[in-house]
Amino acid sequence: MDSKLSWVMKNPAIYLGIILLLTFGVEFILEYIREHKFYVLDFVFSIIGLIMMVMSLTRKFSNKMPKNT
Repeated sequence: MDSKLSWVMKNPAIYLGIILLLTFGVEFILEYIREHKFYVLDFVFSIIGLIMMVMSLTRKFSNKMPKNT
């Protein structure tokens, strides 16, 4: 059985996704609350980070499910 650390090392996209989501997502939310301005670049990078995280997590769970054929 693979350890969790080895899985994360095999999927570096989750690291980048977390970093993008935390950095740009939090900045986007804070700036929107403070100044009521919608910064498109922060929003786009946070969405890209979210997509990267979701894709790598769905790949993990899809590999775990048994294939019935």
